[in-house]
Amino acid sequence: MIEGVRGTRSIEGLDAQKYEHIVEEFYAVYKDLGFELIKLPILEKEELFTRTTGEFTDIVTKQMYQFKDKGGRNLVLRPEGTAGVMRNFIEKKYKDQKKYIYSEQMYRYERPQKGRYREFHQVGAEIIGSNNNNASDNCVEILRGSVNFLQNLNVEFSLIINTIGISEDRDKYMKTLEKYFYSNKSKLSDESVKRIDTNPLRILDSKEDNDIEVVSGAPSFKEFISNESLNHYSKIKSMLDKFDIEYTENEYLIRGLDYYNDFTFEMHPISKSGSQYALGGGGQYDNLSSLISNKQINGIGVAFGVDRLIELIEMDNTNNE
Repeated sequence: MIEGVRGTRSIEGLDAQKYEHIVEEFYAVYKDLGFELIKLPILEKEELFTRTTGEFTDIVTKQMYQFKDKGGRNLVLRPEGTAGVMRNFIEKKYKDQKKYIYSEQMYRYERPQKGRYREFHQVGAEIIGSNNNNASDNCVEILRGSVNFLQNLNVEFSLIINTIGISEDRDKYMKTLEKYFYSNKSKLSDESVKRIDTNPLRILDSKEDNDIEVVSGAPSFKEFISNESLNHYSKIKSMLDKFDIEYTENEYLIRGLDYYNDFTFEMHPISKSGSQYALGGGGQYDNLSSLISNKQINGIGVAFGVDRLIELIEMDNTNNE
């Protein structure tokens, strides 16, 4: 008997109804905010992700499905959607801001477990082409849509936010982190020891108990963040307060991709903890475009794991409304 590929699955029955419901709710919320649908290609050039997500991220070093086609080109099955959306915006030479939504299958080689697969499904929203004057507004618009989406699904969640500053802020912070982690090298996991020289920020996101204890004593990120970034962050928090959107701050919250800057966030189910259980997350990526071309194009986005949401939401087997 020929079995299915490990880490993939067919979705049918009640799970298929849930899948359809999740996608429909996501589209409905963001279409009301003026977002339009985009369908992304499954195949992308390898360099799109080696350049943008970070040479030493887990996606690039461990998880991408890479291969050469018959023409000798290095291709990958897309591991995430944002870089492809930005590539499309640049390739089409758009001048005006675009607001996109998508529902796609993504591919990463990682250990399959409940709610986590090698072929997985995401819904996402991106605002491409914002400027510094409306960046805060766009961040809050993405968050308001995300909050409404999860509330419509009757999912209880907590919103966790942070600012990671601009690249110059992070460079200064990383040098301090290197010294700190080297001084605690004997307490870190083997994987985190390897990351000290390559990308010490990734250690902040470790789920190993020993690493978490070391991270709890790490230098504060906020000591290195510019006043401009802090003012931007304060403006976003004031707007969230205005819209009665509850949030928790976590200065060690980072995203797993290197193109993020300034405002970042994750949404966790109330019953779980740790970013491996995040339902979704996102942030600003104002430098992503410059890694693809010589363009400087601001962006902000969010993506949710549909497979995890299927595990959480409740639905009558005869009702997919």
